[in-house]
Amino acid sequence: MRGRIRSIVAAAGMVLALTGCTNAATDAAHEPIEIFAAASLDKGFTEMMDAFKQEHPDAQFKPMVTGGSQELVTQINEGATPDVVALASEKSSKPLIEAGTVAEEKFTIFAENTLVIAVAKGNPKGITDVTDLASRTDIKIAICAPEVPCGAATEKLLDLSNVKLEGATQENNVSATLAKAELGEVDAALVYASDVATSTADLEAVVPAKAGEVVNRYPIAAMSDNPDAQKFVEFVQSEKGKQILQKNGLTTP
Repeated sequence: MRGRIRSIVAAAGMVLALTGCTNAATDAAHEPIEIFAAASLDKGFTEMMDAFKQEHPDAQFKPMVTGGSQELVTQINEGATPDVVALASEKSSKPLIEAGTVAEEKFTIFAENTLVIAVAKGNPKGITDVTDLASRTDIKIAICAPEVPCGAATEKLLDLSNVKLEGATQENNVSATLAKAELGEVDAALVYASDVATSTADLEAVVPAKAGEVVNRYPIAAMSDNPDAQKFVEFVQSEKGKQILQKNGLTTP
């Protein structure tokens, strides 16, 4: 009888051990995903994460980190370890590739964006192009700093338009630049089309004449072995993911 009891206890222990292993494997398969994303992706990726969880209920996310692409890249090269990184220009990904942090072949282009001039609804200053921003002294302007993708795109747009801006305030990322227009602190802000499309403020977009010649292409990569991270990258590029990006003012290749 005692031998039988010992056999039952041993069998129960094996079941518990196997169950523990199974649970551990399940937990490992659903480690929380940490995403570093360019500021212009904030609203689109927030919606993307919600949609992903609807299809993958067991998936978990850490709070998303957003900011200027240059700032995000610096954090990663200094030791930050997100599972997914999505940047606002191909140029921004080069320091990661050169440092060997992310293999070049891991990056894929998932979206494109162009610059617009954000103005108050009704365009009270009658702004029609970036040439107005340089020729008139009654317009307060906000632009992105040149080291971030929206700033580099702004410099290219101004060069193509033969325009030099004086006295424009420079911000560290596109969200901060947009906020200047949203708060009425400036009359015009050079931001992405997606930023005006997703803004809840009373703004409208003026499309510069040379806007079509300045297109930022957005790269994304999974940086960890977390299987859900790779699934998320694939979801971003799926038809459903593209619909979300387009809804938020981006174009998809």
